[in-house]
Amino acid sequence: MKKEFLEAGKIINTFGIRGELKVQPWSDRVDFLKQFKIIYISGQPVRVVSVRVHQQNALLTLEDVTDMDSALPYKNKIIEVRRADIKNKPGEHFVADLIGLEARDADNGEVFGKVSDVLSYPAQDLYEVKGGGKTYLIPDVPDFVKEINEAEGFISFHVLEGMGQ
Repeated sequence: MKKEFLEAGKIINTFGIRGELKVQPWSDRVDFLKQFKIIYISGQPVRVVSVRVHQQNALLTLEDVTDMDSALPYKNKIIEVRRADIKNKPGEHFVADLIGLEARDADNGEVFGKVSDVLSYPAQDLYEVKGGGKTYLIPDVPDFVKEINEAEGFISFHVLEGMGQ
């Protein structure tokens, strides 16, 4: 069952004297949080006044947070968003939904493990797959990822000899 709320980032610090919060976004897009009017912190809904991008972080202004003193209690808190509020493009997937999917060999359909993590690197993401005492790191590129089927619970990969550790 898919979670109603997804973690979207971490408040890593305050920013300036007007109560802005510096957020490390957990998304491919730094501006991901701009689409939300309401976010959730510690399970409580919080109204977003503004979001702007600063380097690789998002700067959030929240309702009733107007200075550094009122912003400090939010430091190190995790931001969550409602799945129903997210506007995904076709073919986009949440990492939370990919973890735990069966990893199948695209050539013969054999299950060789489960996706245990999706690691983010500048060139491309890597799927970490564990199974049979091995760990596979598979690049998220069309040559290796043949099908992502969340409904049936699998990802099929083209695996080369020697990919497992």
